[in-house]
Amino acid sequence: MLQRLFFRIPPLFWVSLFLIGSILYVWRLQQPQPLIEVDTEAAKLQCVSYSPYYKPGMSPLVSDTFVDPLQIEQDLQALSKVTSCVRTYALSQGMDYVPKAAHKLGMKVLLGVWIGWVDADNMKQLELAVQQANQYADTVRGIVVGNEVLLRGEQPEARMHEYLQWVKARTKAPVTYADVWEFWLKHPTLEQEVDFVTVHILPYWEDKPVAVEQAVMHTASVMGHLGTVFKKPLLIGETGWPSQGRQRFYASASVVNQARYMREFLHAAKQTGWQYNIIEAFDQPWKRELEGTVGGFWGVFDTDLQPKFSLQGPVAERADGWLPYGIALVLAALAAGWGQYRKLSLCQKSLLAVIAACVGLHAYLQADYVQLAARNTGEYALLAGFVLLGYGLVIAQVRQWLGLAANTCLEQGMLGLFALGLLLTSAGLAVNGRYLDFPLILAWLPLLSILISLLTRAPQQTAQSASEQTTGWLMIVMVLMAANMAVTVAMMETGNVTAWWWAAVCGLALFVLPAKSMQLRQQACE
Repeated sequence: MLQRLFFRIPPLFWVSLFLIGSILYVWRLQQPQPLIEVDTEAAKLQCVSYSPYYKPGMSPLVSDTFVDPLQIEQDLQALSKVTSCVRTYALSQGMDYVPKAAHKLGMKVLLGVWIGWVDADNMKQLELAVQQANQYADTVRGIVVGNEVLLRGEQPEARMHEYLQWVKARTKAPVTYADVWEFWLKHPTLEQEVDFVTVHILPYWEDKPVAVEQAVMHTASVMGHLGTVFKKPLLIGETGWPSQGRQRFYASASVVNQARYMREFLHAAKQTGWQYNIIEAFDQPWKRELEGTVGGFWGVFDTDLQPKFSLQGPVAERADGWLPYGIALVLAALAAGWGQYRKLSLCQKSLLAVIAACVGLHAYLQADYVQLAARNTGEYALLAGFVLLGYGLVIAQVRQWLGLAANTCLEQGMLGLFALGLLLTSAGLAVNGRYLDFPLILAWLPLLSILISLLTRAPQQTAQSASEQTTGWLMIVMVLMAANMAVTVAMMETGNVTAWWWAAVCGLALFVLPAKSMQLRQQACE
């Protein structure tokens, strides 16, 4: 039996191995990755989607949100360093000031008109767009009448024809409509109403997501096909890559991948002569409510208006420096000091220091994950509760390693809640996981600490009462369901490495949680 082979190896050995692995993981994330570089000529972006809702509490979905003209001027001033054009999506909430601000800076604007369900609201936007285009004729590069309206199903194709005709009859500005490329292929007759065809090509969001390694080739393939269907000029109205969020099939959201796609796309655009607009200028926290973590991280600038990556030189996934190691070192020193105060043995003090260092590294990463994944107070509470539950289980294992008395009832309850957390997470991912993240970083430390407890304590046989058997079977059923759903998610996204890791986590839990519960019952009977 595996446990009999390993129980004589002290916990300090296994925890030290885990600490080394954790250090290497954090170190690897900070290593710069070499990428193709963009020359100076191609580094100036043709156009960038501009939404000013990057500050706390700002959202286009909140009716009383108003964007200060001074903010718009400051935003465009910052963007003027990387582009000479911005694309907007609506003229409400103060966004009608964008053409004036752009005119002051000598920038161009793809003026967006938001077309939704209500025709009266749509007409107000169209009237204002025509007025702005005529007033700032040298600034407005084109009017985008509607964004993915047909995709959302908020207006029929016939009504879109009418909107486009209405605008063309009242302005000399070029007119277009923007939608994902598949919907342009479904509604090709719209071409007759526009001056150029604006298509969205987002490899990450495809029905069959494309890995970053093939993403630009996919974009080129789509553009090649569209060129055989449409005769009017093509504009890539949206393209880009997210820097944070869940993996979808082979498409992984990361800073390195965002930089890679941007660099390779800009290189290809220069070679092929594509006209394009990048989504987007600034990260948009409000989008996380609709699309999960990934929705808020498409910007080339973060919410502090700092560039997230360069177009030259290597790029690292994280730039934490020595901070996570410093936190780990401080916690290790405090734990060792407490052990000295309690007059523990050298081995016990070393164990406390190593586990404290593990906690420091993982707590740093977990805090970052919770901040990214939680979208509201309820989710913050649930994720924070799961984190605290995990550390409660870690503390319980440390007490066992130090030979201290265990509160078996409390630990049994924590094991059950942890199993329930895995079940609910797997259920959410299986039922509606498109916008949910995989909380791997929240589960590894408690599960592996429990595994170490199992491996380092000799097994014993003891009788079990009917109630204990019922409790054990309930936990087994919960974790078995969680593991089954995790495997289902992984099978639905066979190329998703993160999904398979989540399946592995649930598989490990299927072994260690019931086994730990049995170990606690044995201890209670001793």
